Amino acid sequence: IAFKRAYRRTIGKYEHVYRVIHRVKEWVKDLVMPDNLFEEMGFYYLGPIDGHDIRTVSRTLQYARELRIPVLVHVRTVKGRGYAPAERSPDVYHGVSPFDPEQGIRRAEKQDFSAVFGETLRAEAEADERIVAVTAAMADGTGLTRFAQQFPKRFFDVGIAEGHAVSLAAGMSRQGLRPVAAIYSSFLQRAFDMLIHDVSLSGESVVLAVDRAGLVGADGETHQGSFDVGYLCQVPGLRLWSPANFAELRSMLARALRTPGPTALRYPRGGEGAFREDTSALDAALVRPGRNAVIVTYGVLVNEALAAAEELEKQGVSAAVLKLNRLDAPDFDLICKTATETGAVLAAEETAEAGCVGTRILAEMARRGIAAKAALRNLGSGVVPQGTVAELRAMLGLDAAGLAAAVRALL
Repeated sequence: IAFKRAYRRTIGKYEHVYRVIHRVKEWVKDLVMPDNLFEEMGFYYLGPIDGHDIRTVSRTLQYARELRIPVLVHVRTVKGRGYAPAERSPDVYHGVSPFDPEQGIRRAEKQDFSAVFGETLRAEAEADERIVAVTAAMADGTGLTRFAQQFPKRFFDVGIAEGHAVSLAAGMSRQGLRPVAAIYSSFLQRAFDMLIHDVSLSGESVVLAVDRAGLVGADGETHQGSFDVGYLCQVPGLRLWSPANFAELRSMLARALRTPGPTALRYPRGGEGAFREDTSALDAALVRPGRNAVIVTYGVLVNEALAAAEELEKQGVSAAVLKLNRLDAPDFDLICKTATETGAVLAAEETAEAGCVGTRILAEMARRGIAAKAALRNLGSGVVPQGTVAELRAMLGLDAAGLAAAVRALL
């Protein structure tokens, strides 16, 4: 860098000479070195440089700024550099909680939705060789590590390219395979165009495993699964199911693999709650009867709704809980029947208000002339900040106390 800087300062005074020498240099370089993609695109290429050498990085960036032209600086680093356990297993150390550096992080067998999904898909793949798994640089997070180990030729990690993952899955479906694309909710939105043009228009049998749907907690604003309900319900022909526990996830995944056309399962980060009943055979299920109001919800939020109904019972309010399993085409007949019988409806969802199921429920009630009281509780229209799931639910009024208060206010 020092030599280049001195050369430019000296020869650069003589613009014509500098231009001739530069052309000769580029000609010689083209003869002895392969084409550089970035220089072909008009960038001045610097690198590769050692990204762990701070002095070199600093000097290179200063030189790039002095050039006053488009520059691409190629920096190479090693993830976990200097800490052997992280260098050996960079995926394990991608995002960490406090741990003993002497012992390192110990891999624990997780029992969460992602792990259950991965194990269920692996079992299904053993029985059906057409099943393949696709992900976008999130194999471990989506529970596909063991699938990849057992079926290396049937596992495809396309890197941070969610759109390509979905279009690849569509192509696989066209060739007779049964692709399952496992992608975090907040990153699947990058592939909305492919969902419409590559999957929906052709009616491809692609299964979307929408991981980390709803509130994700400590991963922060960028990872909150706030919008998948709104954008997935816009995809023509796509069935969207929302399991509330592990049993329902297993049943819904098996059903999705045997259903023609596009399907999607949305499930949260973390584990299941107290509700363990498998109601997946129904589009919606009345899991608790009530006389004064009905809380309509889906996914693991049913646990908060049931706890709210128990609290309301102590206060003399009888609240029903209606759990939706299918979100693209909710059971409006059952919803409207329960709304008519109780006279009050609270729709509670871990999704953004725009495009939420609750607004469609209110529209259908209005269309049918049902004059029941109604209210919505969801993630609103803003960006959900970082926090634990419990903290965020309390802040947004989606915990048991908040839902109970919303029902009382409605009545």
